[in-house]
Amino acid sequence: MFNELTLNIEAQLAKGSDFAIAQVVDRMAPSSGKVGDKALILESGEMIGWVGGGCVRGIVIKEALDVIKTKRYRRVRISPEGGSRETATYKEYVMSCQSKGTVEILIEPMIAQPEIIIAGKSNIARKLAALAVAADFRVSVLAIDADSQMFPGVHKVYDKIDFTHFNNLSNTYIIVTTRGENDDLAVKKALETQAGYVGFVASTKKAADLRTNLSNEGLSDDDIARLKSPVGLDINAKLASEVAISILAEVIEDFRNGRESANKQKQQAPSEAAIPAEPTAGDTFAEEYYINPVCQVPVSRKNPKHIIEYKGERVYFCCDGCKVSFEKNPGQYIK
Repeated sequence: MFNELTLNIEAQLAKGSDFAIAQVVDRMAPSSGKVGDKALILESGEMIGWVGGGCVRGIVIKEALDVIKTKRYRRVRISPEGGSRETATYKEYVMSCQSKGTVEILIEPMIAQPEIIIAGKSNIARKLAALAVAADFRVSVLAIDADSQMFPGVHKVYDKIDFTHFNNLSNTYIIVTTRGENDDLAVKKALETQAGYVGFVASTKKAADLRTNLSNEGLSDDDIARLKSPVGLDINAKLASEVAISILAEVIEDFRNGRESANKQKQQAPSEAAIPAEPTAGDTFAEEYYINPVCQVPVSRKNPKHIIEYKGERVYFCCDGCKVSFEKNPGQYIK
């Protein structure tokens, strides 16, 4: 199992996928999960590995999806007595499984480090590339007549500005620092990608002129609004190295604080608008699990303890106690 998990971790990291790792860190018998048991939870809600069955599985998947979203670890305690204590990093649940044991599970996010694509070969571009490599980012450079000697340590150098080299840019930061070499074209091509962040190194006036030019060339207001320019935190930077530091600091701040999900989605053309969206992790989880309205524990729709009909809705329960409590006063739990 350990080798299988290791291979899956390597595969997810290679794909640039976000996921969570759950590990049993404490238990009181009887419980099927043992200290040291581990599982991966993917963004799709798929679990690989074992930390427990029944209600434990549903709870861990539910909490892991939130851990991935918030990028913050969480410790979950599942016990017969339950509890109401809840913080940003700790939550208690009732153990509704027949075993009636207790487990504590630590869930940690594994967030793929984003890629930085630098368009241009200016002094700022070279300083930024060196800093980003030192900060463990995967860095690629696009610039006319550029070569690897200009940008030591980067993943790849392409000698023209062409973003079709990249298959998935949803977790990517594009920084255009062409410094007068076809600025409009480079920015236009960057904004035509699905990258969640496109920055252009320029003064406020030059950025305004560029936006006007892009609008005259037919780029939509929505696409132009995605452009971040001037780019970088305001640290009164003067030297190229200082500007590079300010840009990388803004990238790190944006990544660690979490972007609005809308910014990560590619702007769809009208002809693409009718294409159904891919199912999200939340959709997949909701299809497989139902949140018990009494104890808030996720219940497998395929294997619940009880099912009753209430106002035309199927309500799933994890244990006898929740069913009895619901039947006494259903309006308290479902409005």
